[in-house]
Amino acid sequence: MATTKITYSFLVPDGRCRVHEVVLDAETGRQVSVPLRSRHAWTDLEYEKCNHCPLKHEEHPECPAARNLAFVVDDFQLEQSFEKVLVEVVTPERTYRKEVTMQAGLSSLVGLIMSTSACPHLDFLRPMARFHLPFSTWKEGAVRSVSFYLLRQYFAAKQGCKPDYGLTELQKLYDAVGEVNLGMAARLRSASESDAHANAIVVLDLFTQLLLDQVTQKLSSFEMLFSS
Repeated sequence: MATTKITYSFLVPDGRCRVHEVVLDAETGRQVSVPLRSRHAWTDLEYEKCNHCPLKHEEHPECPAARNLAFVVDDFQLEQSFEKVLVEVVTPERTYRKEVTMQAGLSSLVGLIMSTSACPHLDFLRPMARFHLPFSTWKEGAVRSVSFYLLRQYFAAKQGCKPDYGLTELQKLYDAVGEVNLGMAARLRSASESDAHANAIVVLDLFTQLLLDQVTQKLSSFEMLFSS
């Protein structure tokens, strides 16, 4: 199986460097799971399970998103939210560097991990994650979100399905993402000794809500860009 890799490096002021690699199937963009170093009770599917989760414990004993996040929780257990760090993100296409807070850097990494896991409510984000843009602004996120959603509708039409070019289902999809973020934050609060992980989810949820506002209320602000 051909794979592609996205590497996050967190350089802390005291000289420590935390590195986390996300390996994706090059064709599908799904995350390639690796064996956990140790068993975590909080990754169990029924532990703080999201209210709208359609998965069954018999088939999925662990929450797929939580399972993939376990490595991050282990590696960043003692880090603090507002500590300034230099984050370098290496993708197959280019390298990004930015000085941000620990929670902002983790929010970007956590978003990538969750959207490429097998969570049914996050799977619509997977194609966008394959072309990962760390530290994106609200407007960049809105443009990317709508563009990938409309591309999905194009492929749906090719397959004989009715496309949603009016974006009517997009709000429902992001409402579901918000529920997942709340559930994951509850898991992480009980799993972590620091606040960085749960706060990263809070930042991610805030970004999701602001992104949704951009999509549903302010999309017209981009219209002039397409005028002749």
